[in-house]
Amino acid sequence: MRFLTLCRSLIFQFFFYLWSATVIIGFLPTLIMPDRYTLWMPITWGYGTRFLLWAICGTHIRATGLENLPKKSGYIIASKHESAMETTLFHTFVPDAFYVLKQVLGWLPFMCFYFKKTHCILIDRKGGAVAMRAMLEKTKKNLQLHKTLIIFPEGTRVKPRTKTKYNPGVALLYEQCKVPVVPVALNTGYFWPKNDLYRYSGTATFAFLPPIQPGLEKRQFLEVLENTIEDACAKLDP
Repeated sequence: MRFLTLCRSLIFQFFFYLWSATVIIGFLPTLIMPDRYTLWMPITWGYGTRFLLWAICGTHIRATGLENLPKKSGYIIASKHESAMETTLFHTFVPDAFYVLKQVLGWLPFMCFYFKKTHCILIDRKGGAVAMRAMLEKTKKNLQLHKTLIIFPEGTRVKPRTKTKYNPGVALLYEQCKVPVVPVALNTGYFWPKNDLYRYSGTATFAFLPPIQPGLEKRQFLEVLENTIEDACAKLDP
């Protein structure tokens, strides 16, 4: 059984990278078009990846609580981060979104152009207060354009049933931007594990939880956010 899973995983890897290269190159003309056309790149990439996961690995993708998303754009999604699924699939749920990403990703060939065109924010984790101010200013500008921020408060992928300290940067954004924050719990790490070749069958769930409205103190917000996400993740174990 494990050998079969390995074979399916290797086949998925081949077609995933082939699909990724096809989409990245195929949508290059959109880089000189208005932003709304460039957004079709991550959306198409996400839907294609979902199909490959289902067709090859038997991995189904389920989203719950989409009714919790605010009717108007210009809010923040704070998500657990267990897998590469989050960076490839979120646009299939929230099309007009942008990410806060680590600066090193800006060196990826061609992707750096897409990051800039779709208003993603690349930050230097060691940049301290200067990096935080730059992230805040760019986020406010994007939110005013009615885009949705996707941020991973832990700052890196973690294994299921594991958590690291939630970054206070998300609390600063909450306080300064004064927009709702939608927590997202998930169990993707069981199906597309971090630093693992295997891809497993089953149902990967993205659970969009009721938004945290503006008005809380930063420390209180961070505590509510962490407890909400971690409690919901514990209920998503396969």
